[in-house]
Amino acid sequence: MANGLNPTERAIVVAITFVIAVVLSVTLDKAGVPAFPLVAATFVVPLALGTRVLRLRAGLSFAFGMAAVQVVLLILLGESNPGGLVALCAGDLALSAIFGALNQRKQSRSARWRRASALKERHDKETFEPALNIYHFIDREGTVLRRNEASRTAIGHLTRRSLQLSEYVHPEDTDRMKAELIRLFEREEIRGVKLRFMSEERKAFPVELRGTRITDRLAVLEARDRSREDELERRMMETEARYRILIEKAIDTLDSGIIITDPRQEVVWANATIGHFFGIDRDRLIGVDAKRARSRYMGAFEEAQSFSDAVEKAVESNERIESMTCHVRPSLGREERVLEYRSIPIETGGRIDHFIDVTELKRLEANLRENTDNLEKSNEKLEEFSHVVSHDLKEPLRTIEAFSGFLLEDYHDKLDEEGVDYLNTLKRTSGRMRQLINDLLSLASIHMDTASFERINTQRVLEDVQEDLEVRLQGVNLQVVDDLPPVKGSKVRVHELFSNLIVNAIKYNDKALPTVRVGWQKEARNDGTVTFFVEDNGIGIEERYQERIFGIFEKLNPREDVEGTGAGLAICKRIVEEHGGKIWVNSEVGKGSTFFFTIPRAREVESNA
Repeated sequence: MANGLNPTERAIVVAITFVIAVVLSVTLDKAGVPAFPLVAATFVVPLALGTRVLRLRAGLSFAFGMAAVQVVLLILLGESNPGGLVALCAGDLALSAIFGALNQRKQSRSARWRRASALKERHDKETFEPALNIYHFIDREGTVLRRNEASRTAIGHLTRRSLQLSEYVHPEDTDRMKAELIRLFEREEIRGVKLRFMSEERKAFPVELRGTRITDRLAVLEARDRSREDELERRMMETEARYRILIEKAIDTLDSGIIITDPRQEVVWANATIGHFFGIDRDRLIGVDAKRARSRYMGAFEEAQSFSDAVEKAVESNERIESMTCHVRPSLGREERVLEYRSIPIETGGRIDHFIDVTELKRLEANLRENTDNLEKSNEKLEEFSHVVSHDLKEPLRTIEAFSGFLLEDYHDKLDEEGVDYLNTLKRTSGRMRQLINDLLSLASIHMDTASFERINTQRVLEDVQEDLEVRLQGVNLQVVDDLPPVKGSKVRVHELFSNLIVNAIKYNDKALPTVRVGWQKEARNDGTVTFFVEDNGIGIEERYQERIFGIFEKLNPREDVEGTGAGLAICKRIVEEHGGKIWVNSEVGKGSTFFFTIPRAREVESNA
């Protein structure tokens, strides 16, 4: 009863029993009851009640006080036996010591229990219950003795603390679970066990188990829900399968033949084009050793052995084959082809072999070579013909021109004025015809090989042109900028180009002081060329004739006193085009013309010409 009282209530009860003991001792002593045993008996109850809940030290103090009261009371009642008084005190202290020791042991156990309970509650609150994974304390039969919130959420059975094995393990995995339980209690631990749990609604979900044995009859089991992982793996496999199908279909649609081998040198894929090229079933190649697969289509090549040796060498040294031409012989179900073979090693192992059909390309190359040869032969014959014809034409023209001069010199006084005009006209016409033939030869001979181009100092070329045209430049204001950039081309033809344009600007000029300006546009061009211009203040050209003037023998000025055959600009155009450039004109009638042309610019690292 005393254990259910608070300290105040317990003190009151002890005080009451103490008073009762004193009163009872005095009363019974008057009645003749012996005082010594009477006091000892009556004070046992308050002594027991006082020391029952006290620890050892406090109990001894209480017993000592109670013994002192008993001694005083006995002395007052007439008992003075020292031995009895000592025995009574010793008994009180012994009884108090027994109760104190028992109380102290009981309180220690209670404190330990409270600490363990507090730790358990803290563990449950901070670790066990809020854990994301399922935690089960199980016995050897797999019965769940205790489980956390994750278990109740995933499996169900919210009001139940324990579960039987059949209530949370999928029926098909029960035998395996039992086997794993045996391993767990024998080996103390299991890891990475994958099976299925089952919810209260009989819905299965995959888990990965990890278990640790605690005692011979108890173990803790952690189960990680793998539902999301399995779903992701399933989606990845589906996606991989879709992309694999797409890639295989894409490879099958290629015009090139593709063979893919893995690190074990086995063919893992061959597209449909391979079967078309070699007239075989591509399925006969897939899953076969690469060397054996090659033997099944290599016989179609004209030089099969050299092809095989080159491929084997590349495979052994893990090197690339950039390009190898293979000729496929025609046969039943197989067309004659020319294939370009390339083989590329894969970084992770294996190879990708390409067979590209270049049959049409090779045919076009052969036709191009044939046409080029024919064109060169035609050009040679044409050039030879031009020289022969020009020689045959120039000889009688020289004769006509010479005899016309002889007649004018020797028979001038015997001819009337009309006859003299006839002979002068004949002489001028013969000279113009000779110049036409020379211009034709010059135009036909303009053919340059870009490999022979050199770096040209343009400023120096213009100085040479001025020196050559010194007579014609008298009375002409020729202005040449002093920072002309170097170009790359034929020095002779560039000299001829500038000379023709300057002469043309002088010829077609009606001003008192003809002005010709030579310069260049300093804006950079992306095609590696530089733009020059020759500007004059001459008669100008109508817009409708600005394209026509670059044709052969196009002479738009009707004045007969303007010399020339009309081939000069055609020659300029041919020279510019042979250098890979363009030429054009901007002009306004009465104000003058500006001829522009582009020509390759020389790099600064090249040496001066």
